[in-house]
Amino acid sequence: MNNFKVNKDIPMPLYYQLQQTIIEKINSGIFEENEIFPTEQVIIKESGLSRTTVRQAIDNLVNEGYLEKRRGVGTFVTSRKRNYWELEKLRSFREEVEMRGSVSSTKLLFIEKIDSNEKLGKIFGEDIKKFYKLERLRYRDETPVILVTTYVPMNYADGLEKYDLSNNSLFDILKKDYGVKIGYAEKEFRSNIVDKNDANYLDIGEGAPIQKVDTITYDEKGIPIEYSISRDRGDISVYKVRLNYKSE
Repeated sequence: MNNFKVNKDIPMPLYYQLQQTIIEKINSGIFEENEIFPTEQVIIKESGLSRTTVRQAIDNLVNEGYLEKRRGVGTFVTSRKRNYWELEKLRSFREEVEMRGSVSSTKLLFIEKIDSNEKLGKIFGEDIKKFYKLERLRYRDETPVILVTTYVPMNYADGLEKYDLSNNSLFDILKKDYGVKIGYAEKEFRSNIVDKNDANYLDIGEGAPIQKVDTITYDEKGIPIEYSISRDRGDISVYKVRLNYKSE
């Protein structure tokens, strides 16, 4: 017995209670990675819930990346190799990965000085003329998951090329050594397919799905301090955001 019981006497949606129970069992290892998950019929029998409620909980967990439906086979617990991003708070890649119990690492592919262009001028203003351009490959548990290109104005971080950007967080360097007070970021997401060059770095096939994420990071005064373009593996990266309902 897997004990899918829920409390029908509390004002919490039954599907949500069931979801949380299943997530706890996955996180605790009761249901292991790539293990086939109990059928709807089993859960209905053990929980006493309706088929509609059970199906809603399972569908939500599939959408959140905890479960995976395989046509003609069944539902399975997904590999925890997936890269989850909670978007309510601005964290560095290292913070986001390590808070979930995984090991993060970064490989600096190159850093160079470049002149401003039309795109950078629109973001940072025409007065900013010189930038550092960084190309980094991000790993989670030795699996490449994100390839990111970052632009930082040189007048905010002169001498940045002297730092070990493979083993040190760019955010930490900007905060500790350059006195930058990071305020917030704006992200724009687009689905895309990977090109040959990026596919080689990310260890996926050319034309595989990726998520392209444009991020502008601002300081506490609303001044842009960093712009990045990341290519996130579509088979691994999962994004989660909490939206609070506000009544009229």
